[in-house]
Amino acid sequence: MFRRVNRAFNYGAQLHAVYDFVVDWDAFYIYDGVSADQIRKPHPDHDYLVVMDGYKSDPRETGGGWYGDGIQAIYHSRTHNDRFNSPFEKNAIDGIIHEFGHARGVPDIYAMKVDADKNPVNGQAFSGVRCIMNYPYGEELWSDYAVRMIDHAADRNVDIDDLVAGVLPDRIRVEVADADASPAKGAVVRFYPVRWYTYTVTAEPQAGAATDRRGRCTVPVARIFEPEEEFGVRYCNCLVEAEYDGVKAYGWLPLYELQNARFAGQREHTLRLRLKRGCGLVRTVGIDE
Repeated sequence: MFRRVNRAFNYGAQLHAVYDFVVDWDAFYIYDGVSADQIRKPHPDHDYLVVMDGYKSDPRETGGGWYGDGIQAIYHSRTHNDRFNSPFEKNAIDGIIHEFGHARGVPDIYAMKVDADKNPVNGQAFSGVRCIMNYPYGEELWSDYAVRMIDHAADRNVDIDDLVAGVLPDRIRVEVADADASPAKGAVVRFYPVRWYTYTVTAEPQAGAATDRRGRCTVPVARIFEPEEEFGVRYCNCLVEAEYDGVKAYGWLPLYELQNARFAGQREHTLRLRLKRGCGLVRTVGIDE
């Protein structure tokens, strides 16, 4: 199993480091009772604890995944004869690779998705960038964002929330242009955020602004992506709406785009929107992956 985990981290030399997750067989043990009771077992001499349960049968043996903060454990719990059938089946191991991505500092990209029927603003869905941290099954690619987060964590055992909160630009600039590329002075810009794992755009804007004579407006990142203890920031994505002379345009601001800008040394992330008259509602999204 860990050969596949190591291969996933080292495949294509995407990361700066070479990863070698190794089982300490002297510390290996078979537990009795409820597997979930093992998650918080101290392991001061080891980086991580991995708890395997291939036949969960107790109501307390729910879910599974990464337990961060001071726990530093991966809980791999499966129901016998589920879609994976075995905790060592290929797709099940793909799930473990995803959890080790959390261990190295990357949040869930799939948590930033939006379902079309949960977007009351313009009904558009958002699927996110291709990555093991979005959909791991059969996937071998770490997105540029995941690579940067893992490299940023380096050799530290990290807390994802702290890592996320520490890698953000200071400002968001929105540039709005008319169909002929001329600046849209006085366009109203609204920011509709998305909370983690809700896949839902809020019905009311978190913030608003108006563009200047150059068609630009700037807002502090913290005004929209507010700090929060649980995830580092309260929101993981934002739908931006620009309205000018009765025409609207839309763009997305997923957290990974903001953080990629900061990794690139930028203190300000720019989103450019173009208004298309007579063509209904459109969006312009600058995704670099």
